[in-house]
Amino acid sequence: MNQGITFEQAFNKYILHQRVVGVGFQQPKPVLLSNGYYAYPCGYYTLYENGYRMIVSGASLGSTPIQEAMILDPDGVPIDRDTEDIRND
Repeated sequence: MNQGITFEQAFNKYILHQRVVGVGFQQPKPVLLSNGYYAYPCGYYTLYENGYRMIVSGASLGSTPIQEAMILDPDGVPIDRDTEDIRND
Protein backbone atom coordinates (compact mmCIF):
# COMPACT_ATOMS: atom_id res chain seq x y z
CA MET A 1 0.00 0.00 0.00
CA ASN A 2 2.66 2.51 1.01
CA GLN A 3 4.72 3.57 -1.99
CA GLY A 4 7.73 4.66 0.07
CA ILE A 5 6.16 7.85 1.36
CA THR A 6 4.56 8.72 4.69
CA PHE A 7 0.84 9.37 5.09
CA GLU A 8 1.58 13.05 5.60
CA GLN A 9 3.55 13.18 2.34
CA ALA A 10 0.74 11.39 0.48
CA PHE A 11 -1.83 13.78 1.98
CA ASN A 12 0.24 16.81 0.98
CA LYS A 13 0.75 15.45 -2.55
CA TYR A 14 -2.75 14.15 -3.39
CA ILE A 15 -5.26 15.83 -1.04
CA LEU A 16 -4.01 19.20 0.25
CA HIS A 17 -5.30 22.17 -1.79
CA GLN A 18 -7.56 19.96 -3.95
CA ARG A 19 -11.14 21.07 -4.50
CA VAL A 20 -13.83 18.73 -3.19
CA VAL A 21 -16.13 17.57 -6.00
CA GLY A 22 -18.20 14.93 -4.24
CA VAL A 23 -18.93 12.84 -1.20
CA GLY A 24 -20.42 9.40 -0.88
CA PHE A 25 -20.31 5.97 0.63
CA GLN A 26 -18.28 3.10 -0.81
CA GLN A 27 -19.34 -0.47 -0.06
CA PRO A 28 -16.45 -2.88 0.61
CA LYS A 29 -14.92 -3.89 -2.69
CA PRO A 30 -11.78 -5.97 -3.17
CA VAL A 31 -8.79 -4.20 -4.71
CA LEU A 32 -5.49 -5.95 -5.39
CA LEU A 33 -2.50 -4.33 -3.70
CA SER A 34 1.02 -4.33 -5.11
CA ASN A 35 2.06 -6.90 -2.47
CA GLY A 36 -0.44 -9.44 -3.82
CA TYR A 37 -2.94 -9.08 -0.98
CA TYR A 38 -6.43 -7.63 -1.21
CA ALA A 39 -7.80 -4.62 0.65
CA TYR A 40 -11.50 -3.89 1.08
CA PRO A 41 -11.75 -0.12 1.50
CA CYS A 42 -15.18 1.07 2.52
CA GLY A 43 -16.87 3.95 4.27
CA TYR A 44 -17.83 7.55 3.74
CA TYR A 45 -15.42 9.30 1.41
CA THR A 46 -14.58 12.72 0.10
CA LEU A 47 -13.79 12.89 -3.64
CA TYR A 48 -11.30 15.48 -4.87
CA GLU A 49 -10.92 17.09 -8.31
CA ASN A 50 -7.84 14.98 -9.11
CA GLY A 51 -9.83 11.75 -8.69
CA TYR A 52 -8.32 10.79 -5.34
CA ARG A 53 -10.58 9.95 -2.40
CA MET A 54 -10.09 9.98 1.33
CA ILE A 55 -12.02 7.76 3.72
CA VAL A 56 -11.90 8.67 7.40
CA SER A 57 -13.51 6.46 10.03
CA GLY A 58 -13.55 5.89 13.74
CA ALA A 59 -13.84 2.67 15.71
CA SER A 60 -12.68 1.09 18.91
CA LEU A 61 -10.34 -1.77 19.60
CA GLY A 62 -11.61 -2.94 22.94
CA SER A 63 -11.64 0.18 25.08
CA THR A 64 -9.21 2.08 22.83
CA PRO A 65 -10.86 4.51 20.39
CA ILE A 66 -9.05 4.82 17.07
CA GLN A 67 -9.31 6.95 13.95
CA GLU A 68 -8.22 5.72 10.54
CA ALA A 69 -7.71 7.70 7.36
CA MET A 70 -7.09 6.10 3.97
CA ILE A 71 -6.17 7.78 0.67
CA LEU A 72 -7.38 5.97 -2.47
CA ASP A 73 -6.05 6.58 -5.98
CA PRO A 74 -8.49 7.21 -8.88
CA ASP A 75 -8.82 3.42 -9.39
CA GLY A 76 -9.87 2.95 -5.75
CA VAL A 77 -6.58 1.37 -4.67
CA PRO A 78 -5.35 2.50 -1.24
CA ILE A 79 -2.03 4.30 -1.55
CA ASP A 80 -1.55 5.03 2.14
CA ARG A 81 -3.34 4.96 5.48
CA ASP A 82 -2.87 6.19 9.00
CA THR A 83 -4.36 4.78 12.19
CA GLU A 84 -4.15 6.66 15.47
CA ASP A 85 -5.15 6.00 19.03
CA ILE A 86 -7.33 8.95 20.05
CA ARG A 87 -7.53 8.43 23.81
CA ASN A 88 -7.62 11.57 25.94
CA ASP A 89 -5.17 10.39 28.63
